[in-house]
Amino acid sequence: MRYKFGTVIIALMVWPVVILSQVKRIDIPKNLYAFTFQEDPTGKVWIGLSDGNITGALGYVNDSSFVQVSGSDDLPNGSYHSSIKLADGSLMFGGNLVDQHRNSLLAWVTSEKPDTIRIPYRLTNPFINSFALVNRHELWIGTGSGLVVNNRGKWSHFSVANGLPDNFITSIYQDFRGTVWIGSEVGIAFYQDNQIHRIPPGARIISSVTQIFGDNRGYVWCGSRFTSEGISVYNGGLWETFSGRHGLVDNSSSIFFQAPDGLLWVGSCYNRSRGGVSVFNGHKWESFTSEDVLAKPCVDAIAADSQGRIWLGGSLTPRREKGITIYEDGTWIQLTNSNELPAERVLKFFLDSKNRFWISSFEGLFVIDPEFKIN
Repeated sequence: MRYKFGTVIIALMVWPVVILSQVKRIDIPKNLYAFTFQEDPTGKVWIGLSDGNITGALGYVNDSSFVQVSGSDDLPNGSYHSSIKLADGSLMFGGNLVDQHRNSLLAWVTSEKPDTIRIPYRLTNPFINSFALVNRHELWIGTGSGLVVNNRGKWSHFSVANGLPDNFITSIYQDFRGTVWIGSEVGIAFYQDNQIHRIPPGARIISSVTQIFGDNRGYVWCGSRFTSEGISVYNGGLWETFSGRHGLVDNSSSIFFQAPDGLLWVGSCYNRSRGGVSVFNGHKWESFTSEDVLAKPCVDAIAADSQGRIWLGGSLTPRREKGITIYEDGTWIQLTNSNELPAERVLKFFLDSKNRFWISSFEGLFVIDPEFKIN
């Protein structure tokens, strides 16, 4: 079968495929899943594990073994759900991590032994949703109890009392103009001239934001996984919102990804039957579903490997026999859920500096060789 993708005719391969290159499985603690990846300056890949709630662990991979470093008073176990690489190469991890006094903690990985940093505020909801590096030295942290900022060791805390639309911060992004965008499920705000501002009334922007993304033109995109209002974009002067009538596969959005060729891919994973992927070429949208080319309705993980292939996965599906979708040179390929790569429910993709492609799924953690080929 063939489908038009812009001006390109694309073929769909729906038969089972054979993985010819080596696939390694990394054994991790039972009932925990890899939610976040970071690579340190030595090339060591660190992984934050979580059960999706409050339990988890932090460690790194040595050859094909997971080495757990959390589980002590100095570095407790907990949900390691989010992370960031800082300007000096050190790594910061967060999630649901507290000490014995219920103080909120951050895990800091440097060239020395991993340690923790205590957030000096009593957070009612200590969950760390997101990180952002602002002005190259300010660490901005989106928590369940407002926005926390560390500027060269000086801490600040912002909440609805300071102008935020909500205290549960979902995402943070600084654009090339220096404006910092702060997303929440009940609206978006921006930080400019040392003050938090709300979007003026009448702007054509969605009211709930769980994802903020900046493209290579400097445009700021935002979407929401849990509502169906569409996708909004800011061009530096005006907000505009796209919806199904513009060609979106669904009015929700779970992930933004810009491919090396400049195409913007937007995954949707509203529920087990609603979702897909929408692709924007700068002028119009093309939408794709599981009824035509995708392995499953849900898409909330998108990444490119070292060969430029686009991988799409999702964590919700009623179709266990199909796993991952790959777009390569005009062809859509559906990987089946096999014994060698049982990655049917994908949480995250990650490409390291050695061009190894990591796949985190509910069925395990896998590393694919850079020369991975599909028959």
